[in-house]
Formats: sequence, structure tokens, C-alpha cells
Amino acid sequence: ILHKPGQVTLIEISALYANSPIDQIVRQLSAALPAASVTAMQQAVKSRMHAVGQFKSFSYVIVGVVIAIEALVVFITVMGSVNERTHEIGVFRAIGFRRVHITRLIMIEAVIASVIAGVLGYLAGMGTTYAVLPLVAHSAEVAWAPLLGVAAVAMAVVIGALASLYPAMHAGKLDPTEALRAL
Repeated sequence: ILHKPGQVTLIEISALYANSPIDQIVRQLSAALPAASVTAMQQAVKSRMHAVGQFKSFSYVIVGVVIAIEALVVFITVMGSVNERTHEIGVFRAIGFRRVHITRLIMIEAVIASVIAGVLGYLAGMGTTYAVLPLVAHSAEVAWAPLLGVAAVAMAVVIGALASLYPAMHAGKLDPTEALRAL
């Protein structure tokens, strides 16, 4: 690759026992073969592990941002739904529904929508993985992970419920006379 046939260009050293003088071996080989890059495998592994750790931290930040955006979208959607259904909520309140009933009704709708969204999201993610992975890594196989699916649906339900809590409580506090006045 480097157009240096017959020359050693890279040496990576590892040892099978704990107290090996790897640093001395690296120095001796570097002095004997100045054209070669001599490194200890332990250093390369530490460097790669550090890179993996950095990527893992970055992915957690991205997940946090996505979850925050998801919660905001759910909040805005449920709040818009409550505002559009003010008359319906007023009628419910006028015929005897209590605040708790209205709040529970909105929360049940939000949880059902979150379950459906979680299931569809998991299936879409697994479907995309099945479609794209063979194009990227020919020998890799996709492992079906039902526990991951349960976790995805549970997380969608928790985020959906938390983001819908304020709009549901707001709907329960609507005054029936104000809601029916606009009719």
C-alpha cells in the first residue's frame, strides 16, 4: 500500500503476561527500525476505548435532545387538541364530568397514542435496520430484540404521559360556562 515492498512499516506489540517490558521493546524496535511505526497494542486499545467512550457520551446527548424534542411535540399536539375540543370538554363538564374524568380521558388518549407511536417507531427502526444493514455490513446479522421493543414502547408511554400531563390538567380546569358560551 505504501509502495515500500520488503520493508516493515508497522509493528504492534502485545504480550501474554502482565509484567512484560513492552515499553522497552517498543523503544528497541523503534531504534532498530526507524522507518517503521512501532506501538504497543495496549496504547492502541486505550486510544480506541477512549474514542468509543467519547462517541457513547455524544450519543447520549443526541438521545437527550431527541427525547426533549419528542416531549415538546407531544405537548404542543395535546395542547392543540385540548384547545380545539374546548366545546366538547365544556359539554362533558356541563353534563357532570368532573375535572378528574376530563384529565383521565385526555391522559388515556395520550397513552394510547404513545403506545401506538412506540410500537410503530420500533417496527420502523427494525425495518430500516433490516433494509440498510446488508448494504453497509455484508456479514452482519440483525438480532431481534423484543426486550428493546418493550423498552421503546415503555419510554414512549412515559414521555407521552409526562408531556400530556399539563394539557390534560388544563382541560380538566376548563370552566363549562366559558366553554359553552362560545356555542
